[in-house]
This record gives sequence, structure tokens and C-alpha cells, in this order.
Amino acid sequence: MRRIVRTRPHWRTRELRFEVVGKRGGGTRTLTHLGDRAQRSYRSAVARVVPAVELALGPGVISNRARPTVSGFELDAWTPARRRYGRSIATTSTGPWRAAFLGDVQDCFGSITPATIEQTLQRIGAPPDAVRTIVALLRHFEAEGVRGLPIGPEPSALLANAVLDPVDRALAEAVSAPTFRWVDDVVTFAADTGAARQAAEAF
Repeated sequence: MRRIVRTRPHWRTRELRFEVVGKRGGGTRTLTHLGDRAQRSYRSAVARVVPAVELALGPGVISNRARPTVSGFELDAWTPARRRYGRSIATTSTGPWRAAFLGDVQDCFGSITPATIEQTLQRIGAPPDAVRTIVALLRHFEAEGVRGLPIGPEPSALLANAVLDPVDRALAEAVSAPTFRWVDDVVTFAADTGAARQAAEAF
């Protein structure tokens, strides 16, 4: 159950509604609720890039993995995925690793611009017309008051995963050790504290 920690009326545009909610551990985030038409447009556009995004992601990315469906796409269920994430970290921690780097991207969704999405999707070889549609939608949302990727809609989680793929690759190059990522939270195991510092620099 979400707890609203600051009194602010919801404000509406034609297609969007915003809600300020409390975060675990303190602070707030602004959720974006899309109207039916905007939600359908966003999901159908992002569904077309699911194969390219999934192909780009490594096995250590556990949250928000997607698969195409007849009606668009479907994300893995949250609870089993979260259990897999916890088990992966617990199992790996019993190995030879003596240190770990823990990373978190500050203001992750808010910092991802339409231009960043465009560059990311072009880099992974997504269909150009789908990329143009997604970027146009995100610019429309931006004009309606959204900062970065809208927090809440499932397509945003999939796009954020794609944007963070270079982080996964940089960590893999920096240290030859397992890395696990849950959205923008990263755990990279390391042989020693020196290797963990290398991971931090790469991150």
C-alpha cells in the first residue's frame, strides 16, 4: 500500500495524472498515470522493441524481463523475479568473492531523456519506425509535465533496462565476476577491495 507523504492534489492534463508518493527509506517519487489512449500507444510502441531489448540484456539483469505476447508484451511477475534476484546474490556470495560493489543510479528514471532512449534503441538495433514513435510519445509526455521516463507504466521499466545495459557491460569488462541488476540497483562481486573499487569506477 502506498503512503502519500506530502499533501498535493493530483493534477491532470488530457491524458496524464500525477501522484506524489513516499519511497521506502525516505523521499518521494512522482508516479505518472496514463490515460487509456496514452497507455495503449505507449505499450504498443514499446512492444515492438522488446526482442531487441531482451537480446541486448545479459542474464544478470533480473527485474522487468519481458516477452512478446499476442497483445503486446508481458513482464515477468515481480515476486518470483525478486526471489530469483535474492537467491542469485545469496548463492554467489558463498563463492570465492571477498568483496562486492553496490551501486544505485540516482534519479534513474528522471534522468533518462527522450534523446537517451533514441540513442539506446538505435544502438541495440530496434526497428527505426518504432524508435521514432517511442521518442515522439516521450516528448509528448515531457511537454505534459513528465521529467524523464514516466514512473509507473510498465513500458518505462523495459526502456530503463535497455538504457542501463552499457553499465552491465562496463562492469563485466572491469571485473571478471558476476553482476546482478535489479532496475538501477547493481551488485557486482569482486576478488578483493581493489577490484570492487575498479567496479565502482566503471559504474
